[in-house]
Formats: sequence, structure tokens, C-alpha cells
Amino acid sequence: MRSQLTRNVYRRLLRAGHASNAYNGLIRSCPAACSSVSPRSTPPDSIIHRPSRRTFFGVFKKPPRTLKGPRIEPGYDVLLEFRSLEVENARPPERAGLIQGYKLFMKQRLGRGRNLNTTQAFLTVRLLRHLLESESEAEGEEHLSFEDIRMALELTAKPPRGKADNHLELARMVYKEIERRIQHLRDMGVDEETIRATTGERKQHGDFRFLLSAMTQYGASLEAEKRLEEYWNSLPSDQRPPGVANEMWLTVLRGLAKEGLEDELLRVYKKSEPSRIGYVSATHEIMTSFYASRDRVEETKYWFELPIRANNLPYPNTYMEVVRFAARNNEHEWLQPHMENLINSKPSKALWDVIFQWAVLVMDMGVEDVKDMFDAMSRHDPKLVPDGTTLDYLIQAAIDKKNPYLAERFLSLRSEMLIRPSVANYILQLNYRLDAKDASGAAAVYSNLQLAHDNENDNDLPVLNKYLRFLCSTPKPDIERILNVTADLEQRHATLEPETVASLCLVFLAFDKQYDVIDTLSLHTVFYSLEERATVRNAFVSYILNPKISTARVWDAYSILRQFFPETDPKDRVKLMDAFFARKRPDMACYIFGHMRGHGNPAQRPTADTYVKALEGLGRYPDAQSLRMVHNMLKMDTTVQLDTRLHNGLMLAYASCEDPDTAMEFWREITNSAEGPSYNSLAIVFWVCELTPFGDKTARDIWAKIQRMDLDVPKNVYDAYCGALAGNGNLEEVQGAIARLDSGEYGYGVGEMTLGVTYNALPGQYRKDEFEKWARDEYSDVWQKLVSRNTRKETIKGKMFDLERRFEA
Repeated sequence: MRSQLTRNVYRRLLRAGHASNAYNGLIRSCPAACSSVSPRSTPPDSIIHRPSRRTFFGVFKKPPRTLKGPRIEPGYDVLLEFRSLEVENARPPERAGLIQGYKLFMKQRLGRGRNLNTTQAFLTVRLLRHLLESESEAEGEEHLSFEDIRMALELTAKPPRGKADNHLELARMVYKEIERRIQHLRDMGVDEETIRATTGERKQHGDFRFLLSAMTQYGASLEAEKRLEEYWNSLPSDQRPPGVANEMWLTVLRGLAKEGLEDELLRVYKKSEPSRIGYVSATHEIMTSFYASRDRVEETKYWFELPIRANNLPYPNTYMEVVRFAARNNEHEWLQPHMENLINSKPSKALWDVIFQWAVLVMDMGVEDVKDMFDAMSRHDPKLVPDGTTLDYLIQAAIDKKNPYLAERFLSLRSEMLIRPSVANYILQLNYRLDAKDASGAAAVYSNLQLAHDNENDNDLPVLNKYLRFLCSTPKPDIERILNVTADLEQRHATLEPETVASLCLVFLAFDKQYDVIDTLSLHTVFYSLEERATVRNAFVSYILNPKISTARVWDAYSILRQFFPETDPKDRVKLMDAFFARKRPDMACYIFGHMRGHGNPAQRPTADTYVKALEGLGRYPDAQSLRMVHNMLKMDTTVQLDTRLHNGLMLAYASCEDPDTAMEFWREITNSAEGPSYNSLAIVFWVCELTPFGDKTARDIWAKIQRMDLDVPKNVYDAYCGALAGNGNLEEVQGAIARLDSGEYGYGVGEMTLGVTYNALPGQYRKDEFEKWARDEYSDVWQKLVSRNTRKETIKGKMFDLERRFEA
């Protein structure tokens, strides 16, 4: 079993979800009612370590494998625990402990250069809001300093994967608190110099820069523009250095460009150009890149050719954006004179690197041509020589051209020039070998990368994730190699991407390595946001829904899914339940239903529609013990009111489980209810009459009432009525009922199902044979289609057509 720590972590993580969604409930244990599922047919609910018997020979056995627990970051458990108590409306922990946990977590994130994921940002918002709002009541207790709350503001500058609404809320809240505190000091008469010393702001306007960065990164650039105007106008003239103003307005421009707000981008540029920024290289980069990335040809040419202030050159990044633009849009002739002018302008080493990439990407030059250009660079400036970065750029250009052979040529050129491969070079090599699906080459590069890695940064993590996904995607995954790579990354305490974890888990499940699945989930998913967890969870759901995978394996996958992802959407749980019904395992399907019923979060519990789904499944694949379990849960469920659909489902399920007498009791409840029966009720009750001794009397009574009420009778109801008459041996009567369809009174004629249901319902082979002779004479075409499309099999009740009679509640 997983450790108690592991279980608590996942429970807390799900308690910590947004109050507005379905993740704010407690995670409870499996319902007691589930234990009623047959032990004969139900597999164990989880991977359980059974106690071993001590024998003499057991001395030489290996000890049982222990599962790895999650690596909980310092302080994170405090954030999780606070949120879980907040959701329960319980008393929060002591303030000192909350502050200590907050500080530990923030320092750890900043110290390792990590960002906050969306869930961590949400937890930080909730905890900080509580600590700040309760400050006035905490006299004599510890308070958060400017530096303490500023740590959260700094972390908002690093974008997460997925949505960043919580990051923006956190930045706004922290900055508002800093402003409030500063204003409070001013109201107390503290001078500005003392305030600056007290706040400990390390960079002029640093707090506002962080807020501006968050707003422009996370979709609030228009708000950033307004806030910047207000902020700048509120400053004394001696605190308005032009360089800072330019930098901030450039940040707003970048944000508007990132959000694709063209009209606002042009408006802000025109407003700021004459008095603030001007058309400098940074502005040139923003405007040119905005149009180049969208392949807007005329606008790209206009902004690129617009003169830059002081005749400065464009940035290397701008040139590279234009080079890619020209390659995509066949603008070689337009770009060539601009690049030739650049060559003649004594460019820097960084610009020469762009020129070399232009030669490969646009001019389609090879290795020998590029070597000639190296000589040209040396002639222009003997101090400039190609280095490893230059060769890496060229390899990347070859990769962009999807030309692995050219990439190999540039790699060989690097060896000729006696330039030792760097980590960045190995990353490039591994990337293009993976793109070329070169498994052996990728393995060799990976080994070199492991030796070259300096443990100071995680720049190689994206390509290593890509490598693991590649290994998992091969037709015959090399499980040992996969385990070796994951072990190397585990030693580095690296967190894998959700897509990688999903791929690993599916491979481990295919190899029946459930322990490795649990270890992988324990080590990585605890660091994920709810959105990232959904990526892994959806992979499990798809795996379980795959009918080609054995029932034993998908049940193991479900057991792990239930333990690690208690937030699984009820719609997905219903799909899983239906999938096990389709596998003809109603016991497993109802066990899933039981887990829903016992969930601590009310939003995850079954609704009336879910009960109907379960009962319809039991109607198709009967299991009496599972039916009793579901029925008992329904009786105890005060949130669900019995209606006609639920009574129909109960009637259908009990009839299918060979208890037509109990099924008929639900029909009586339907007839006595205010809602009354539906057409589905009629089809089901006629089927119950077919199964019940002397049920034909009840069927005639019901049919007489239908006739008196002059109801339109659907064909499936009429077919079921014929089956009810035939089920009690009324051969001549059912033949007359079928013959009445020829009159056109009901709007349809005799169909294959009419004859097939009647034939199957008749008791004894003699009656079946008599009916077959009659049907062949009277409805030869329909009977021939029935025989040709449906096989007959021998049963204790005689021959039966293999018909699918699907009743719905």
C-alpha cells in the first residue's frame, strides 16, 4: 500500500481545489456497501501487499518492494492543510505555523528558480489573503514583512503552464497590500527616504515592474496601460527617469503584441512614440515581429524598413524573425539587399550568427558555402571567429529545414574545428535524432549528455521529456532503457511533464509494472496543478475505455486512477462504468458506481441519471448481488427522488435478474404515481409480463387501458406486447395481434423484431415450429430477412434468435 503520507498529500491536494469547482470536497474511503460485491468475481480494489507466511525457504526470498513516497516541498503541506480546513470551514492552524510554511515554500521556489503552477498560485492567494486580513486581530504575533509578501510578487513574473488567472490575482493582491502599507506610513508622517529604506525595494519601481510584468504576460495589457499612466503621473518629477519610462512602455507594447491587440498596439505606439520611446531597436523588434509572425507581408516590410532612431541596427532577434518570415513567404529577393547591407555594416558576432542562418534557411547554402562565409567574417574583423554557439545555430537551422543530413554535416564541421560539444549542442543533437526517429543515435547522444550535464540548470529537461515519450511510443518499448532514464532524472529530483508521465504510465501498465506506475505518479503528480493532473488522468481514462486491453489490466488502471485522481469527473466515471458493463462485468461496473456513491465530495456522487445508467446496465448484463447493492444505495440516498425513469430502471434490472415479481411491484408504483408510466415503462412491463407466469392476463389489462385511452403505440411497445402474449403460450392470439398490423391502424407493419421477439418468447419447440410455418406463409420476406441476419442457438427453452432487445428507462 502507499504510505499514509502519500494518501494525505493527494487528499489535501484535492481539498485545495477551487471553491467554485468540483474539487473542494473531502476524499473519503470506499463505501461500505461496495463490500457486498461478489468476492468471487471482483478483483482487488488496489494493489495490496498481503502478509507473507514465514517459512524456512522464505529466508532466501527478496524483501517486498517498497513504494516511493512523494517529495513534498518544504512548506507546501502547510498551504494544502490550510486550504483543506478552509473548505471545511474549520479553524485554521496557528498563525506562526502558517507564516513559517509560507516563507519556506516561497524561499524554496525562488531559490531553485522554479515558478508557481496554477494550483500553487491559488493556494498562495488563499493563505496570503487570510494572513493579511487577520493581521489586525493578531496583536503581539508575527507579521509578514515587505520582503515576505514581495517573494510572492516576484514569483508571479514566471509564467506557468496553462491558465494564469491565479498568478494575476496574486500579483494584484500583493501589490495592493504594498501600496496600502506605504500609504499608511505616509499617513503617519514618515518621510519618503525612510519609507524606501523600510520597504526594502531593491530596484527603483521594482514592485510596480513586477505587477506590470504579470499583467502584460497574463492577458491584462490594457489594464497595464491604464495603471502605468496613473502610476507615472502620480510620481514626483525627480522620480521619473526617462529610461525607466521607456522600459515600462515597452513592456506594455510587448503585452499588447502578445495578446494580438493590433489596434491598441498601434494606438499606444503612436501615443508614446513622440514623447517617450521613439522608434528604437526594441520598438522595431516588437512591431516587426508582430506582423512577421502573422505573415503580414506589406506591414512587415514597412515596419522593418522604417528607420531606427540614431541609425542603430535592429536586434539579432528581429533579423531572425524576418529571416524565418522570408523563408515562409518566399521573400528572398526582398530580404537579400538588407542582409548584404548588414554584412557591410561591420556586424557583431551575434549578427554574423544570424547571417549564417539566413544563408542556410533562405539562400539554401550548404556546409562549404558557410565555411566561405566564415572566412568573410574573419576578413571583416579578425577578432571574430565561429564558435560552438555559431555551429549550434546552424544545426538548428538545418533542423528547421527538416534536413537531418545537413545537421549531421554541421555537427561534423564542429569536430573539424575542434570545438568540443556542449550541453546545448547535445540537446540539439538529441532533438534532431528524435525527429528523425533514430533510436540508436538518440541513445548514444543521451549517454554523452548525461556525462556533460553540469547539474546547474535544467535546460535539457524538455528534450529528455521528449526522449522518454519517444521511447514510450515505439512499437516495442525498451522498458529497461526507460527505467534507466527515469532513474537518472529521479536522482536529479526533476519533475517530468504531464504528457511524459502519462506516456510512462501507459507503458508500465502494458508491462504489468503497477509499482512503477504508482512510483511515477507519487513522485511527479504532487507538483502538478489540477489542469496538469487532468492530462495524466485523461490518459488513464482513455486506457481503461480501450476494449482491446484485457479486463485485468484496465481494472488495475482503474484502481490506480481512483487512488491518485479522486477528482475524476463524474461523466468520465459513468463512461468507465458503461465500459465495464460492455465487458460483461456488471460487478466491476457497480463497484465503480459504489465509489461514486461513497465520494466525500457531493458533486462527485451519482445523480438520478447515474442511477438510471447503472440500472440500465444491469438490465443488459444482470448481476443480482450488484443490483441489491445499487438498490440499497438508492434507498439511502436522500438527494435522489424516485420518479418514473428510476422505477423503469428498477423494473428492468429486476426482470433481467430473473425476479419478475419484484419488477411488477415497481410497475404498480408507477401506475400509482402522479407522473404515471411512459412509453418506455410500457415496453418494459410487457417484457416483465412475458417472463411472468400468467403474465398475459396483466398484459391484456394494460393493453385494454391503452386502447381506451386511444394512445399512439410505438412499434417497440407493440412488439413487447406480442412477446407478452407469446410468453404464456398464446399462439393463436399472438398471431391475430400480429395480423392486425396489416390494417395500417398503427402506422407500421410487421417487422423482423416483431416476429423474432414472438418466436423467442413462445415456450416449447412445438409452438416455435408452428409459428415459424405460419410466419413463412404470411410474412415470407420479413421472415427470410430475420433468419438471414440473426443466428439461432439451442437453449433449454428451445431455439432462440440472437436478438438485441435494448430497453431504456
